[in-house]
Amino acid sequence: MYKILVVDDERWIRKGIVRMIDKDALQIEEVFEAETVEDALAIFRKELPDIVLSDVMFPRENGCDLGDQIYSIKKDTKIIMISAYDDFENARRALQFAAVDYLLKPVSREKLRQVLKKCVEQIKEEHQEETDTALPEQVKTDLDVSDESSRRKIQEMVEKIQINYAKHYALPEMAAECCITDTYFSALFKKVTGYSPVNYIAKVRVDKAKELIMTTEYKMVKIANLVGYSDYQYFVKVFKRVAKVTPKEYKAGLENEIDS
Repeated sequence: MYKILVVDDERWIRKGIVRMIDKDALQIEEVFEAETVEDALAIFRKELPDIVLSDVMFPRENGCDLGDQIYSIKKDTKIIMISAYDDFENARRALQFAAVDYLLKPVSREKLRQVLKKCVEQIKEEHQEETDTALPEQVKTDLDVSDESSRRKIQEMVEKIQINYAKHYALPEMAAECCITDTYFSALFKKVTGYSPVNYIAKVRVDKAKELIMTTEYKMVKIANLVGYSDYQYFVKVFKRVAKVTPKEYKAGLENEIDS
């Protein structure tokens, strides 16, 4: 049985979230409520809930500060941040204390059910790993110490982009495929790759364009189309932003190297 703490300064939102929690299906023993970061910390220290759902913005506090403190007290706590704003900086901060997800208001019952189910599954997996001492050491090593499903999905998306670089990729569709919000997807993608989704796609396409310039006699317009750009001028703009030279300048540089 698990304990949940819901933190939001707006009473009607807090109560609404509490009502949407399916305690029986998720094996929830008790749901605690707090309307300030200070109250939430006091409850957390006393009850040590397994899952914390917290708003990001409070009148004089930030929910990410709460997440940081909870993480320092009990690192395996499953933290879910909820915000009315699509805020990249707070989503980035949420990554630092290993938040399970970053949800945007209004949160639907189904989305809440999915993310809470994910938290419960993570907890079960971690408990199983801690208690199953009969497993061979190598098998234990192969198990995830903590759930990395979102990161794995990001890596799968990265591999898909590398293979199907010419495909049109929309941020909402990529995030939906990874079962996380747009903002959290962007923050996690950058954490994994070092690039934003848009910049990573541009880098992969430009790298492929360089390869085609080096190995074929295709016209630049055809190369642009092959790597996913129907607008040649836009292709030139992206290429120059990534490679610091235009496609034609890049080709001329290669030809000069060969001649010399």
